[in-house]
Amino acid sequence: MKVSEMRAQLEEDMAWRLDELRHLFNHLLGDVSPEEASVYSLRAILVMQYAHLEGFTRNALSLYVSAVNSRSLPVKQLKPELMAAALAIEFDTLRKGAGVSEEGKLTSRARHQISFVKRIQELSDGPVSIAAEVAVSMEMNLGSDVLKRSLVSLGIPVDRVAKEQYSSIEFVKRVRNDIAHGSRKEKISGGMFSVHMKKCEEFMNGLSRVLTQALSEEWFRLAS
Repeated sequence: MKVSEMRAQLEEDMAWRLDELRHLFNHLLGDVSPEEASVYSLRAILVMQYAHLEGFTRNALSLYVSAVNSRSLPVKQLKPELMAAALAIEFDTLRKGAGVSEEGKLTSRARHQISFVKRIQELSDGPVSIAAEVAVSMEMNLGSDVLKRSLVSLGIPVDRVAKEQYSSIEFVKRVRNDIAHGSRKEKISGGMFSVHMKKCEEFMNGLSRVLTQALSEEWFRLAS
């Protein structure tokens, strides 16, 4: 995948998501300002905003992983973070343990360890392939820690995403969770709502720029 192809796909994905949010905003609020709008309308928009932030982040990171995979690079040319990402499934299996098996717990554990070593041998002998659905899993809730984990796994410095954008993600996540758990029923201030609606678009643009730069400058490669 070329840099221009990934950029185009990111822009297309961001465009329809932002259009849908604007449509919902106009439908629910119309000419009413956020300060005067119904709390139900603001909550509905913020819940939808969170869904699109999570969806866009997952799709953007998956596109980046696909672009890296398309390079078919050997492990010796990649940062260790990328090899760790390629082993995410095996790490997860070892972390969860052997589980219940007719062979017995110790036998299952031994087989998992052997599978882990076989996977390392495969990566050493051939091109590295990363399973995006595991490496960039949102763990049910997109938040600053989940996003940072994904960036670290792909060898991307976490400070490339602005601190205030991490804060915006946390705000929208808290609101979404509060609504889901029935604990947020009070009015959301119009000023805070407007700020975070703006931050949503800024976050998508910012993440697109970071990933595009990372692919263009090949941040996934070991320094020569």
